[in-house]
Amino acid sequence: MFCKDLEKEFETKKEMFAAIKASKEILLASKKAEVKTKNNPFAIITPKESTQIKGIPDLEKGYFYAVISNTNYLDSHGDVHLTNSMNQTAKDQNNKVYYVADHELKVDSIIATPKNVELSIKETPFRNIGVDSDLSTQLLLFKIKNDKIIHSKAKQLIDEKEEIQNSIRMMYVKIDVAFNSTDEEYKEEYKNWNEVYPKLGNPEKAAEDGMFWIVRELKIVKEGSMVLFGSNDATPIESKEADIITSNDASLENTQEMSIKLQQLLKLTN
Repeated sequence: MFCKDLEKEFETKKEMFAAIKASKEILLASKKAEVKTKNNPFAIITPKESTQIKGIPDLEKGYFYAVISNTNYLDSHGDVHLTNSMNQTAKDQNNKVYYVADHELKVDSIIATPKNVELSIKETPFRNIGVDSDLSTQLLLFKIKNDKIIHSKAKQLIDEKEEIQNSIRMMYVKIDVAFNSTDEEYKEEYKNWNEVYPKLGNPEKAAEDGMFWIVRELKIVKEGSMVLFGSNDATPIESKEADIITSNDASLENTQEMSIKLQQLLKLTN
């Protein structure tokens, strides 16, 4: 098995756990020092007549909501953002971050300026975003007035209900690791596993991997973005109360066609 964090192949999980444990402090420090972007398949929610969308309260007409991130789901980076891990940054960074295209911090890429980007945390059942789980997740939302979109091509994508997604630029503040191992030397990591595993919307992936990184707190760095494709396979479902633009499993040909189309629409011009 291949460990992305150590960029090394291991014969067994036990060998991998031992290597990660030996380098744990270095890995944690490295992860906290890194600014990374993390995509997800959640996209745009546009309320219609109702102000409540399948368990997501207080969504107002005249706004669209970009779902930037979510909690209690093991993503392709091997991370789980815990409940309340985004609360502090949502409070601290409210009206201080941009909504942009493709993580480009350029004037021509701005979709909405910070004063028009309201951050909020909303809890909703996993089933409302297409995950077969009886548990719940928290969504980090960018709330933006429809008439405050200043990027014409982004507005076109939203108006035409193209299959667009979002991504967060972030840094870890508090992070730890969990192992599914009862060996005495992994007592702390196994305690973390037992704390988080029962809360996961996709525990089957965690069981297969045997480990994950626990993000207890993160912070947004400068922006959240409209992007093409997500790294998290939790996909929202359609709602009678709202238009939810999301991704579907597509053939390679269709995926390539959509990528070309969206790249053309989002291409920045002077």
